[in-house]
Amino acid sequence: MARAIDLELLQLLEDKLGKEEARKVAKAIELGLEILEKRAEELAIQKKLELKDELTKELASKADIQVLKTEIQAVRTEMQAMEQRLEAKIELFRKELDGKIEREILKLEHKLEHKFNIIMFFIIISTLIILFSINKDALEFLLKVLGLIK
Repeated sequence: MARAIDLELLQLLEDKLGKEEARKVAKAIELGLEILEKRAEELAIQKKLELKDELTKELASKADIQVLKTEIQAVRTEMQAMEQRLEAKIELFRKELDGKIEREILKLEHKLEHKFNIIMFFIIISTLIILFSINKDALEFLLKVLGLIK
């Protein structure tokens, strides 16, 4: 039976990748877990069949049982190693994604700041144009203050 990834990881993936990409990544993770589980089931079934054949031929010795335990432990160790590699890949992907998102945020902030400056410049120019068109004396006063006329 497949394990579903936890909601916290799914939410994090959705936040970082968007809903569609997050679902694809989640499905890939779940598929990887299903493959691991199927492989473990296949190995378990295979070992059971081997044990049954041995028992039908003759009783298993303690040494035979110990060999089987060692093989099962090796499979468990291999599964744990595969899970750790998958978790490490996910963490690496998460870090890369965080870095990309941070760079994009900085780019957007810079663009927004630039646009804000342009808008503020046009607001100031518009205000001055309106002010000077309403009051001609204000223009003359400004020029005197700036020392451009006497």
